[in-house]
Amino acid sequence: MSEKLDVRESFKRRFLVWLVPTLVVFLQRIIGLTSKKVELGKEHFNSLYPLKKPFILCVWHTNVLYSPYLNKNRKLAVLISESKDGDFITGVVHRFGNGSIRGSSSKGGSKALKAMIVHLRKNLPAAFTPDGPRGPAWIVQPGVIAAAQVSQVPILPFHYECTKQWIAEKSWDKHRIPKPFTTFVISYGEPILIPRDLDEAGFERERLRVEKAMLENKSRAEQKAEELRGNKSSRSNRSELNPETRS
Repeated sequence: MSEKLDVRESFKRRFLVWLVPTLVVFLQRIIGLTSKKVELGKEHFNSLYPLKKPFILCVWHTNVLYSPYLNKNRKLAVLISESKDGDFITGVVHRFGNGSIRGSSSKGGSKALKAMIVHLRKNLPAAFTPDGPRGPAWIVQPGVIAAAQVSQVPILPFHYECTKQWIAEKSWDKHRIPKPFTTFVISYGEPILIPRDLDEAGFERERLRVEKAMLENKSRAEQKAEELRGNKSSRSNRSELNPETRS
């Protein structure tokens, strides 16, 4: 009896791991078809990816939901936790044409981090959530700094905001969930190269430097999204005040 229950649970789990990412990808594509994109700092991305130079795309956990869609088919190796939630994220990442390395980067010598460094040394791009998977939000953890230091591959800050979005206020990362007919404001920061030889104090300085750059990039996207919202609101108000636009 116990074996039958185990088989049922295993089947149910496998089915959910297939179903949930499939539905998420379908919904993301639908929202994507109704949306627009505005890109800031695209020259930083263009200095690396089109030239087939490796880099580490650094994405706050608040952006983890739609980053696979916005970076589809870029052959990124995404570091994803081995949690049950990580199974669903892996399914989404793979369906959008990217790869995954499962594990945690919180420990500099972790197996996952070593696998990521091997990947980067093959001149292939990767992606980290430097404050994931548990937070605290918007605090860069050491793993991404160690990977960039050892591999000598630059970190590329990435952030998106939407002109129409829900924010999960009760979640630790204040997750962004785009609404239909939104405009994605995608911002890339300047690539950051971490020196190879660092003592403990130097490592901490670099960690803070990356954190500052990530927060500035986030702020840049937020300000542009707010500007676009304001412009739309102003046009709407002018339309209401103009008698010729009234029916």
